[in-house]
Amino acid sequence: MPDSRIADRLPPLRLPDLSGTRAVVTGASAGIGRATATALAHAGAAVILAVRNPAKGRAVAEAILAGNPTAQLSVEELELGSLQSITEFVERVGSTGLHLLINNAGLSSADANDVTTDGFDLQVGVNFLGAYALTCQLWPALVAGSGRVVMLGSMMATRGRITPSLGRPTGSTVTSYSDSKLAAVVFAQELRRRAASVGSPVSAAAAHPGWSQTDIFATNGPPAPITWVAQTLRWIQSPADGAQPVLLAATAIDPAPYYGPVRHGGLSGAAGPVPLPAGTRVDGVGDSVIESAASLTGCVLPL
Repeated sequence: MPDSRIADRLPPLRLPDLSGTRAVVTGASAGIGRATATALAHAGAAVILAVRNPAKGRAVAEAILAGNPTAQLSVEELELGSLQSITEFVERVGSTGLHLLINNAGLSSADANDVTTDGFDLQVGVNFLGAYALTCQLWPALVAGSGRVVMLGSMMATRGRITPSLGRPTGSTVTSYSDSKLAAVVFAQELRRRAASVGSPVSAAAAHPGWSQTDIFATNGPPAPITWVAQTLRWIQSPADGAQPVLLAATAIDPAPYYGPVRHGGLSGAAGPVPLPAGTRVDGVGDSVIESAASLTGCVLPL
């Protein structure tokens, strides 16, 4: 059987000099978030590692500093399943201009009845509603920094649907996860459209990592035989390789709406622009997502 750790296969993405850039990366203690934070820090950005477990966040910061002693890092606790935690985080970090907000944090639940502190479906609550509330509350800082918001999608977004019951438990972990990821991608596109229409300095894009070796698949992934075949055929990629679409979305001068791997049907390979899920093109879906998120979280985007 292949080694359980997937090796990096892609050459490192060449990033611009990010000196003077202030970035927040949620879920930075593992997987795609850790790889994204590491790459941004190595490119000169001052990176805030926004994590549920500060001890894990500090360990990641120490690892980054070991490879780059001049890296500018700070660790802040953030629980996206709690609106109170989001507000407290913003009170600590939101008074200064912000250039990048990477809404990476996400989870996959094995229990369809799991809910957040505020009673939302756990996966939709963390993967989308928490990211929405964070973006909304950080909006003044993003405007001050002419910032960019990057939302993390997924190949599973193609299976999602946006309905008036967004945020309520669906009875299916697969459905909830798919819906949460479609909502994230829709939000990025609607944010992009609204910001451009009013001349806002804030931009937005979305990205998905393909099939990358992360905790999400470890929690609720395909059966072991399918994973073994995919690993043998090199369809699964490392977190560092999976982070490349995210880094493109964050640093491209004129970002495409959506980035992802461009080989093996989007599972892996070099990053580039990819088609948006069909669910993003449903009439009125952008308004529906933002109106639902504003109603549920109590935070209205000033656009």
